[in-house]
Amino acid sequence: MCLPTFFPLIPHELITSPNSILDSGSLRMENQTPDESTPQTFLGLHRSDQYFLGVLLIVILCLSLLHLARLSRWGTEPLEIEKQTPLPYDYQLDINQATWVEFAQLKQIGPVLARRIVDYREIHGPFRSIDDLLQVKGIGPKKLAANRKHFLPLPPGVNP
Repeated sequence: MCLPTFFPLIPHELITSPNSILDSGSLRMENQTPDESTPQTFLGLHRSDQYFLGVLLIVILCLSLLHLARLSRWGTEPLEIEKQTPLPYDYQLDINQATWVEFAQLKQIGPVLARRIVDYREIHGPFRSIDDLLQVKGIGPKKLAANRKHFLPLPPGVNP
């Protein structure tokens, strides 16, 4: 047994264990190496408490990983979206009242040609038939045929 040099040994003292109290004072003598009779502690916990905390931490870790795995699948199930069938939309306009913006919505007619149609109508008066659109520069038979379904029939009073 190795004792520190600053502890005085008095011959009449009997040391029974390394942690015994000396008779001459209240100093404790601690051995540097624990023996089998001294319980090993870590953070002030006995060996059985250490085992319990270890098992508890492992259980908490496993439950946390299980919860994380369940959350990682959240939202990955496909959603079923029921789409309604689109309603057919038939864009129609009156050629004697439509603005250039309305004409510009038609196929192959841009804003420039739409303004030409409105300008022609303002100069020459209302169209008497749908075929009168052929008089506008930039509208040919193919463009008129592609857009004829979008024109409302003219009222009977306009036709000659």
